[in-house]
Amino acid sequence: RDRTWRGRGTATRRKMTFAWRALGRALERCARAGERGAREAGRATTGTTIDARGCATTGRRAIATSTASAIKHDRSNATKKLKPEARGMEAPMTSFEAGATQEGWGKAGGGAAPWTPTRALRKRKSYFKRCGHIMETLEREHMKELAKERAIVPFRPGDVVKLTLEVPENNRRTQTFTGICIAKRHRGMGSSFTLRSAIGNLVVERSFPLFTPNIKAMEVVERRKVRRAKLYYLRDKPLRFSRP
Repeated sequence: RDRTWRGRGTATRRKMTFAWRALGRALERCARAGERGAREAGRATTGTTIDARGCATTGRRAIATSTASAIKHDRSNATKKLKPEARGMEAPMTSFEAGATQEGWGKAGGGAAPWTPTRALRKRKSYFKRCGHIMETLEREHMKELAKERAIVPFRPGDVVKLTLEVPENNRRTQTFTGICIAKRHRGMGSSFTLRSAIGNLVVERSFPLFTPNIKAMEVVERRKVRRAKLYYLRDKPLRFSRP
């Protein structure tokens, strides 16, 4: 019995020895691979970096973290470009003001006011250009005056807007209309915007001039997240997407 037990114990010890040796070799290979990866990563990035969670990262993990943050930053910038900004009745920038912001503006003989006499200009312009410039300046001044009187608040496509309108054909009585702004058209005094609303099973789209005196009050009820300036795709969507 002692010999039999002694033999079985020896076999068990041999198997355990082989297993421990194999495990030791595997651990050594893993350690060497880790050192090799750290050396390769150290050539690309030196030192440690701190990620968004405040953890120190080195080597390949730092490269992956920086790449992911760069991609996320690019996506956020692209989204910012796609989102239209809220605008009110402020007058657009004229060509005269746009030229003033350019570097080296005025060295070629320009930079004169629109009402400068033709003989006093250092650089002659055609009468069509001069008349267009004067009309643009007068229109902008008129837009500034109207912006102080009218009740238009800054809004953008995607906003749910509630308008209080005065109807001249109905003895100047007022009515309200609420809808989603699906488009804005910036054309100076001819600017307009379109509201879309679903009443029952019917869809109503109404366009309003931005500088009309019939708009007595305006309120932005909700601001919805959109990434384009024209929301014409709502026409192909179910009615629930057009309800304010």
